[in-house]
Amino acid sequence: MKKTILTILLCGLLLTGITGCKNEKNDIDLGGDLPLQNKEDLIFSINSGDKSCIPVKLAVYEDGTYELFTTYKACRPGNTCTDILSYTKSIKGKYDYDVMKIFADENIVADQPHSMDNLPEYEIYMSDKYVQKDYEYCYTIEKNTINISLDNFLKQIDVNLNLCANPDYID
Repeated sequence: MKKTILTILLCGLLLTGITGCKNEKNDIDLGGDLPLQNKEDLIFSINSGDKSCIPVKLAVYEDGTYELFTTYKACRPGNTCTDILSYTKSIKGKYDYDVMKIFADENIVADQPHSMDNLPEYEIYMSDKYVQKDYEYCYTIEKNTINISLDNFLKQIDVNLNLCANPDYID
């Protein structure tokens, strides 16, 4: 399962680098600063399942902070990129919400394989620490379903996961 997900992500990244995909979901600079370093209290990260672009990614930490990754390292259009996806900017914030309620919702599915023709609305990846606490590594929320807890959480922190991250072109 992990290999399938990694293969899909790497293929998407390679196609983006080769074709020089344009950010169609937002043409604005989302902003952000350098990402946090050595955050060991990660609970999970979540991003859109849409692979038409590199999505923003939300990391949620145990200490009540979150980090929305908005910019990624990219090659200029027309150049081939073989680097692993690496986010270069993020927006930080705080939350006051029981994020574990998201996993109690009946509309969240653990370790379900998807084809490129049937991608989920959201993909959630638990940290190793939580996998050791008997959570699954990967959860998905299917299209046309509602996870009320996730929706409430995203409204509270005012985050839209359906945006494309901005490319940070390397020379």
